[in-house]
Amino acid sequence: MSINSDNYIAPEKSLWKGRVDSETDRNQFRYHQVVECVDLNSEIPKDKITLLGFASDEGVKRNGGRTGAAKGPDYLRSSMGSLCWHGDEGFCDAGNIAPTGDDLESSQDELGKTVHVLLSQANKPILIGGGHETAYGHYLGISSFLKETNPDAKLGILNIDAHFDLRPHNGSPHSGSPFLQAHEDAEEIGLDLKYFVYGINRDNNTVSLFSKAKELGTEFCKNIDIMNSEKDTLSRVEQFIDTRTHIYLTICLDVFNASIAPGVSALAWNGIDLNHALNVIDLVKKSGKMVSVDICELNPEFDQSEQTAKTTGTLLSTLISTSHCL
Repeated sequence: MSINSDNYIAPEKSLWKGRVDSETDRNQFRYHQVVECVDLNSEIPKDKITLLGFASDEGVKRNGGRTGAAKGPDYLRSSMGSLCWHGDEGFCDAGNIAPTGDDLESSQDELGKTVHVLLSQANKPILIGGGHETAYGHYLGISSFLKETNPDAKLGILNIDAHFDLRPHNGSPHSGSPFLQAHEDAEEIGLDLKYFVYGINRDNNTVSLFSKAKELGTEFCKNIDIMNSEKDTLSRVEQFIDTRTHIYLTICLDVFNASIAPGVSALAWNGIDLNHALNVIDLVKKSGKMVSVDICELNPEFDQSEQTAKTTGTLLSTLISTSHCL
């Protein structure tokens, strides 16, 4: 089994580098020492935590955002090699899917096929964007896998984000439309789908978008609610998770305060703290329902002292860590 896609780029081991405290004691290892680079044209990993990049910001460009997130996946790899490893057996880097020219749609289809293949081999995918258009391709892979293996599945999309991303697309998808597209596809294929957004900034979403969210039955917590009463908002997240059989967790880095995430496509001026997201991740991990996850809109063009990359690294490290591991 292999990918054989024109949109696929094999991983580069040279991107993973960093400090070495010991070459033999795993308790002193860092990320660059435990990663296994796997070329999906040759083999598909089995039962592994598998990192896959979506090197695209075509959707951000179409949406009028700050471009540069296409470089996010490789930027993260080169930035987090020295982070300390707290997992078990290590993880795989499976390289990137990238558009050919401005053909976002074909690359999203290829991303979906790749995610489906990874899931079919019992892997736990962690996708790194790229713009949040990553989410629709990711969803396509999850939904096709669930329809094939568990047709009665109840999929919950849990989005940690300042934006609903339910904007109309008129046949030309972008970074602001992935979850409207997911709803449209789910209705067409008969998938039970519910959507929850954690971190909504009222000033980043029009009245029309709030109306669309209500129409679709979208649950959400605003950034102000999280800051004022995090315990109550986490209870709502937990209730949402309880109603679903599978959770697709997606994180848009523009949800965070600009002080910890300046390198994003749409800068936040009143974003949530990193710990708010880590608490949500802990709930999802403890549920045992997480099927796949992505972290999107890491934009190295606007990062400062690798701050956003390190924030992303902490999110990824929390997802992979031994405690309640994926």
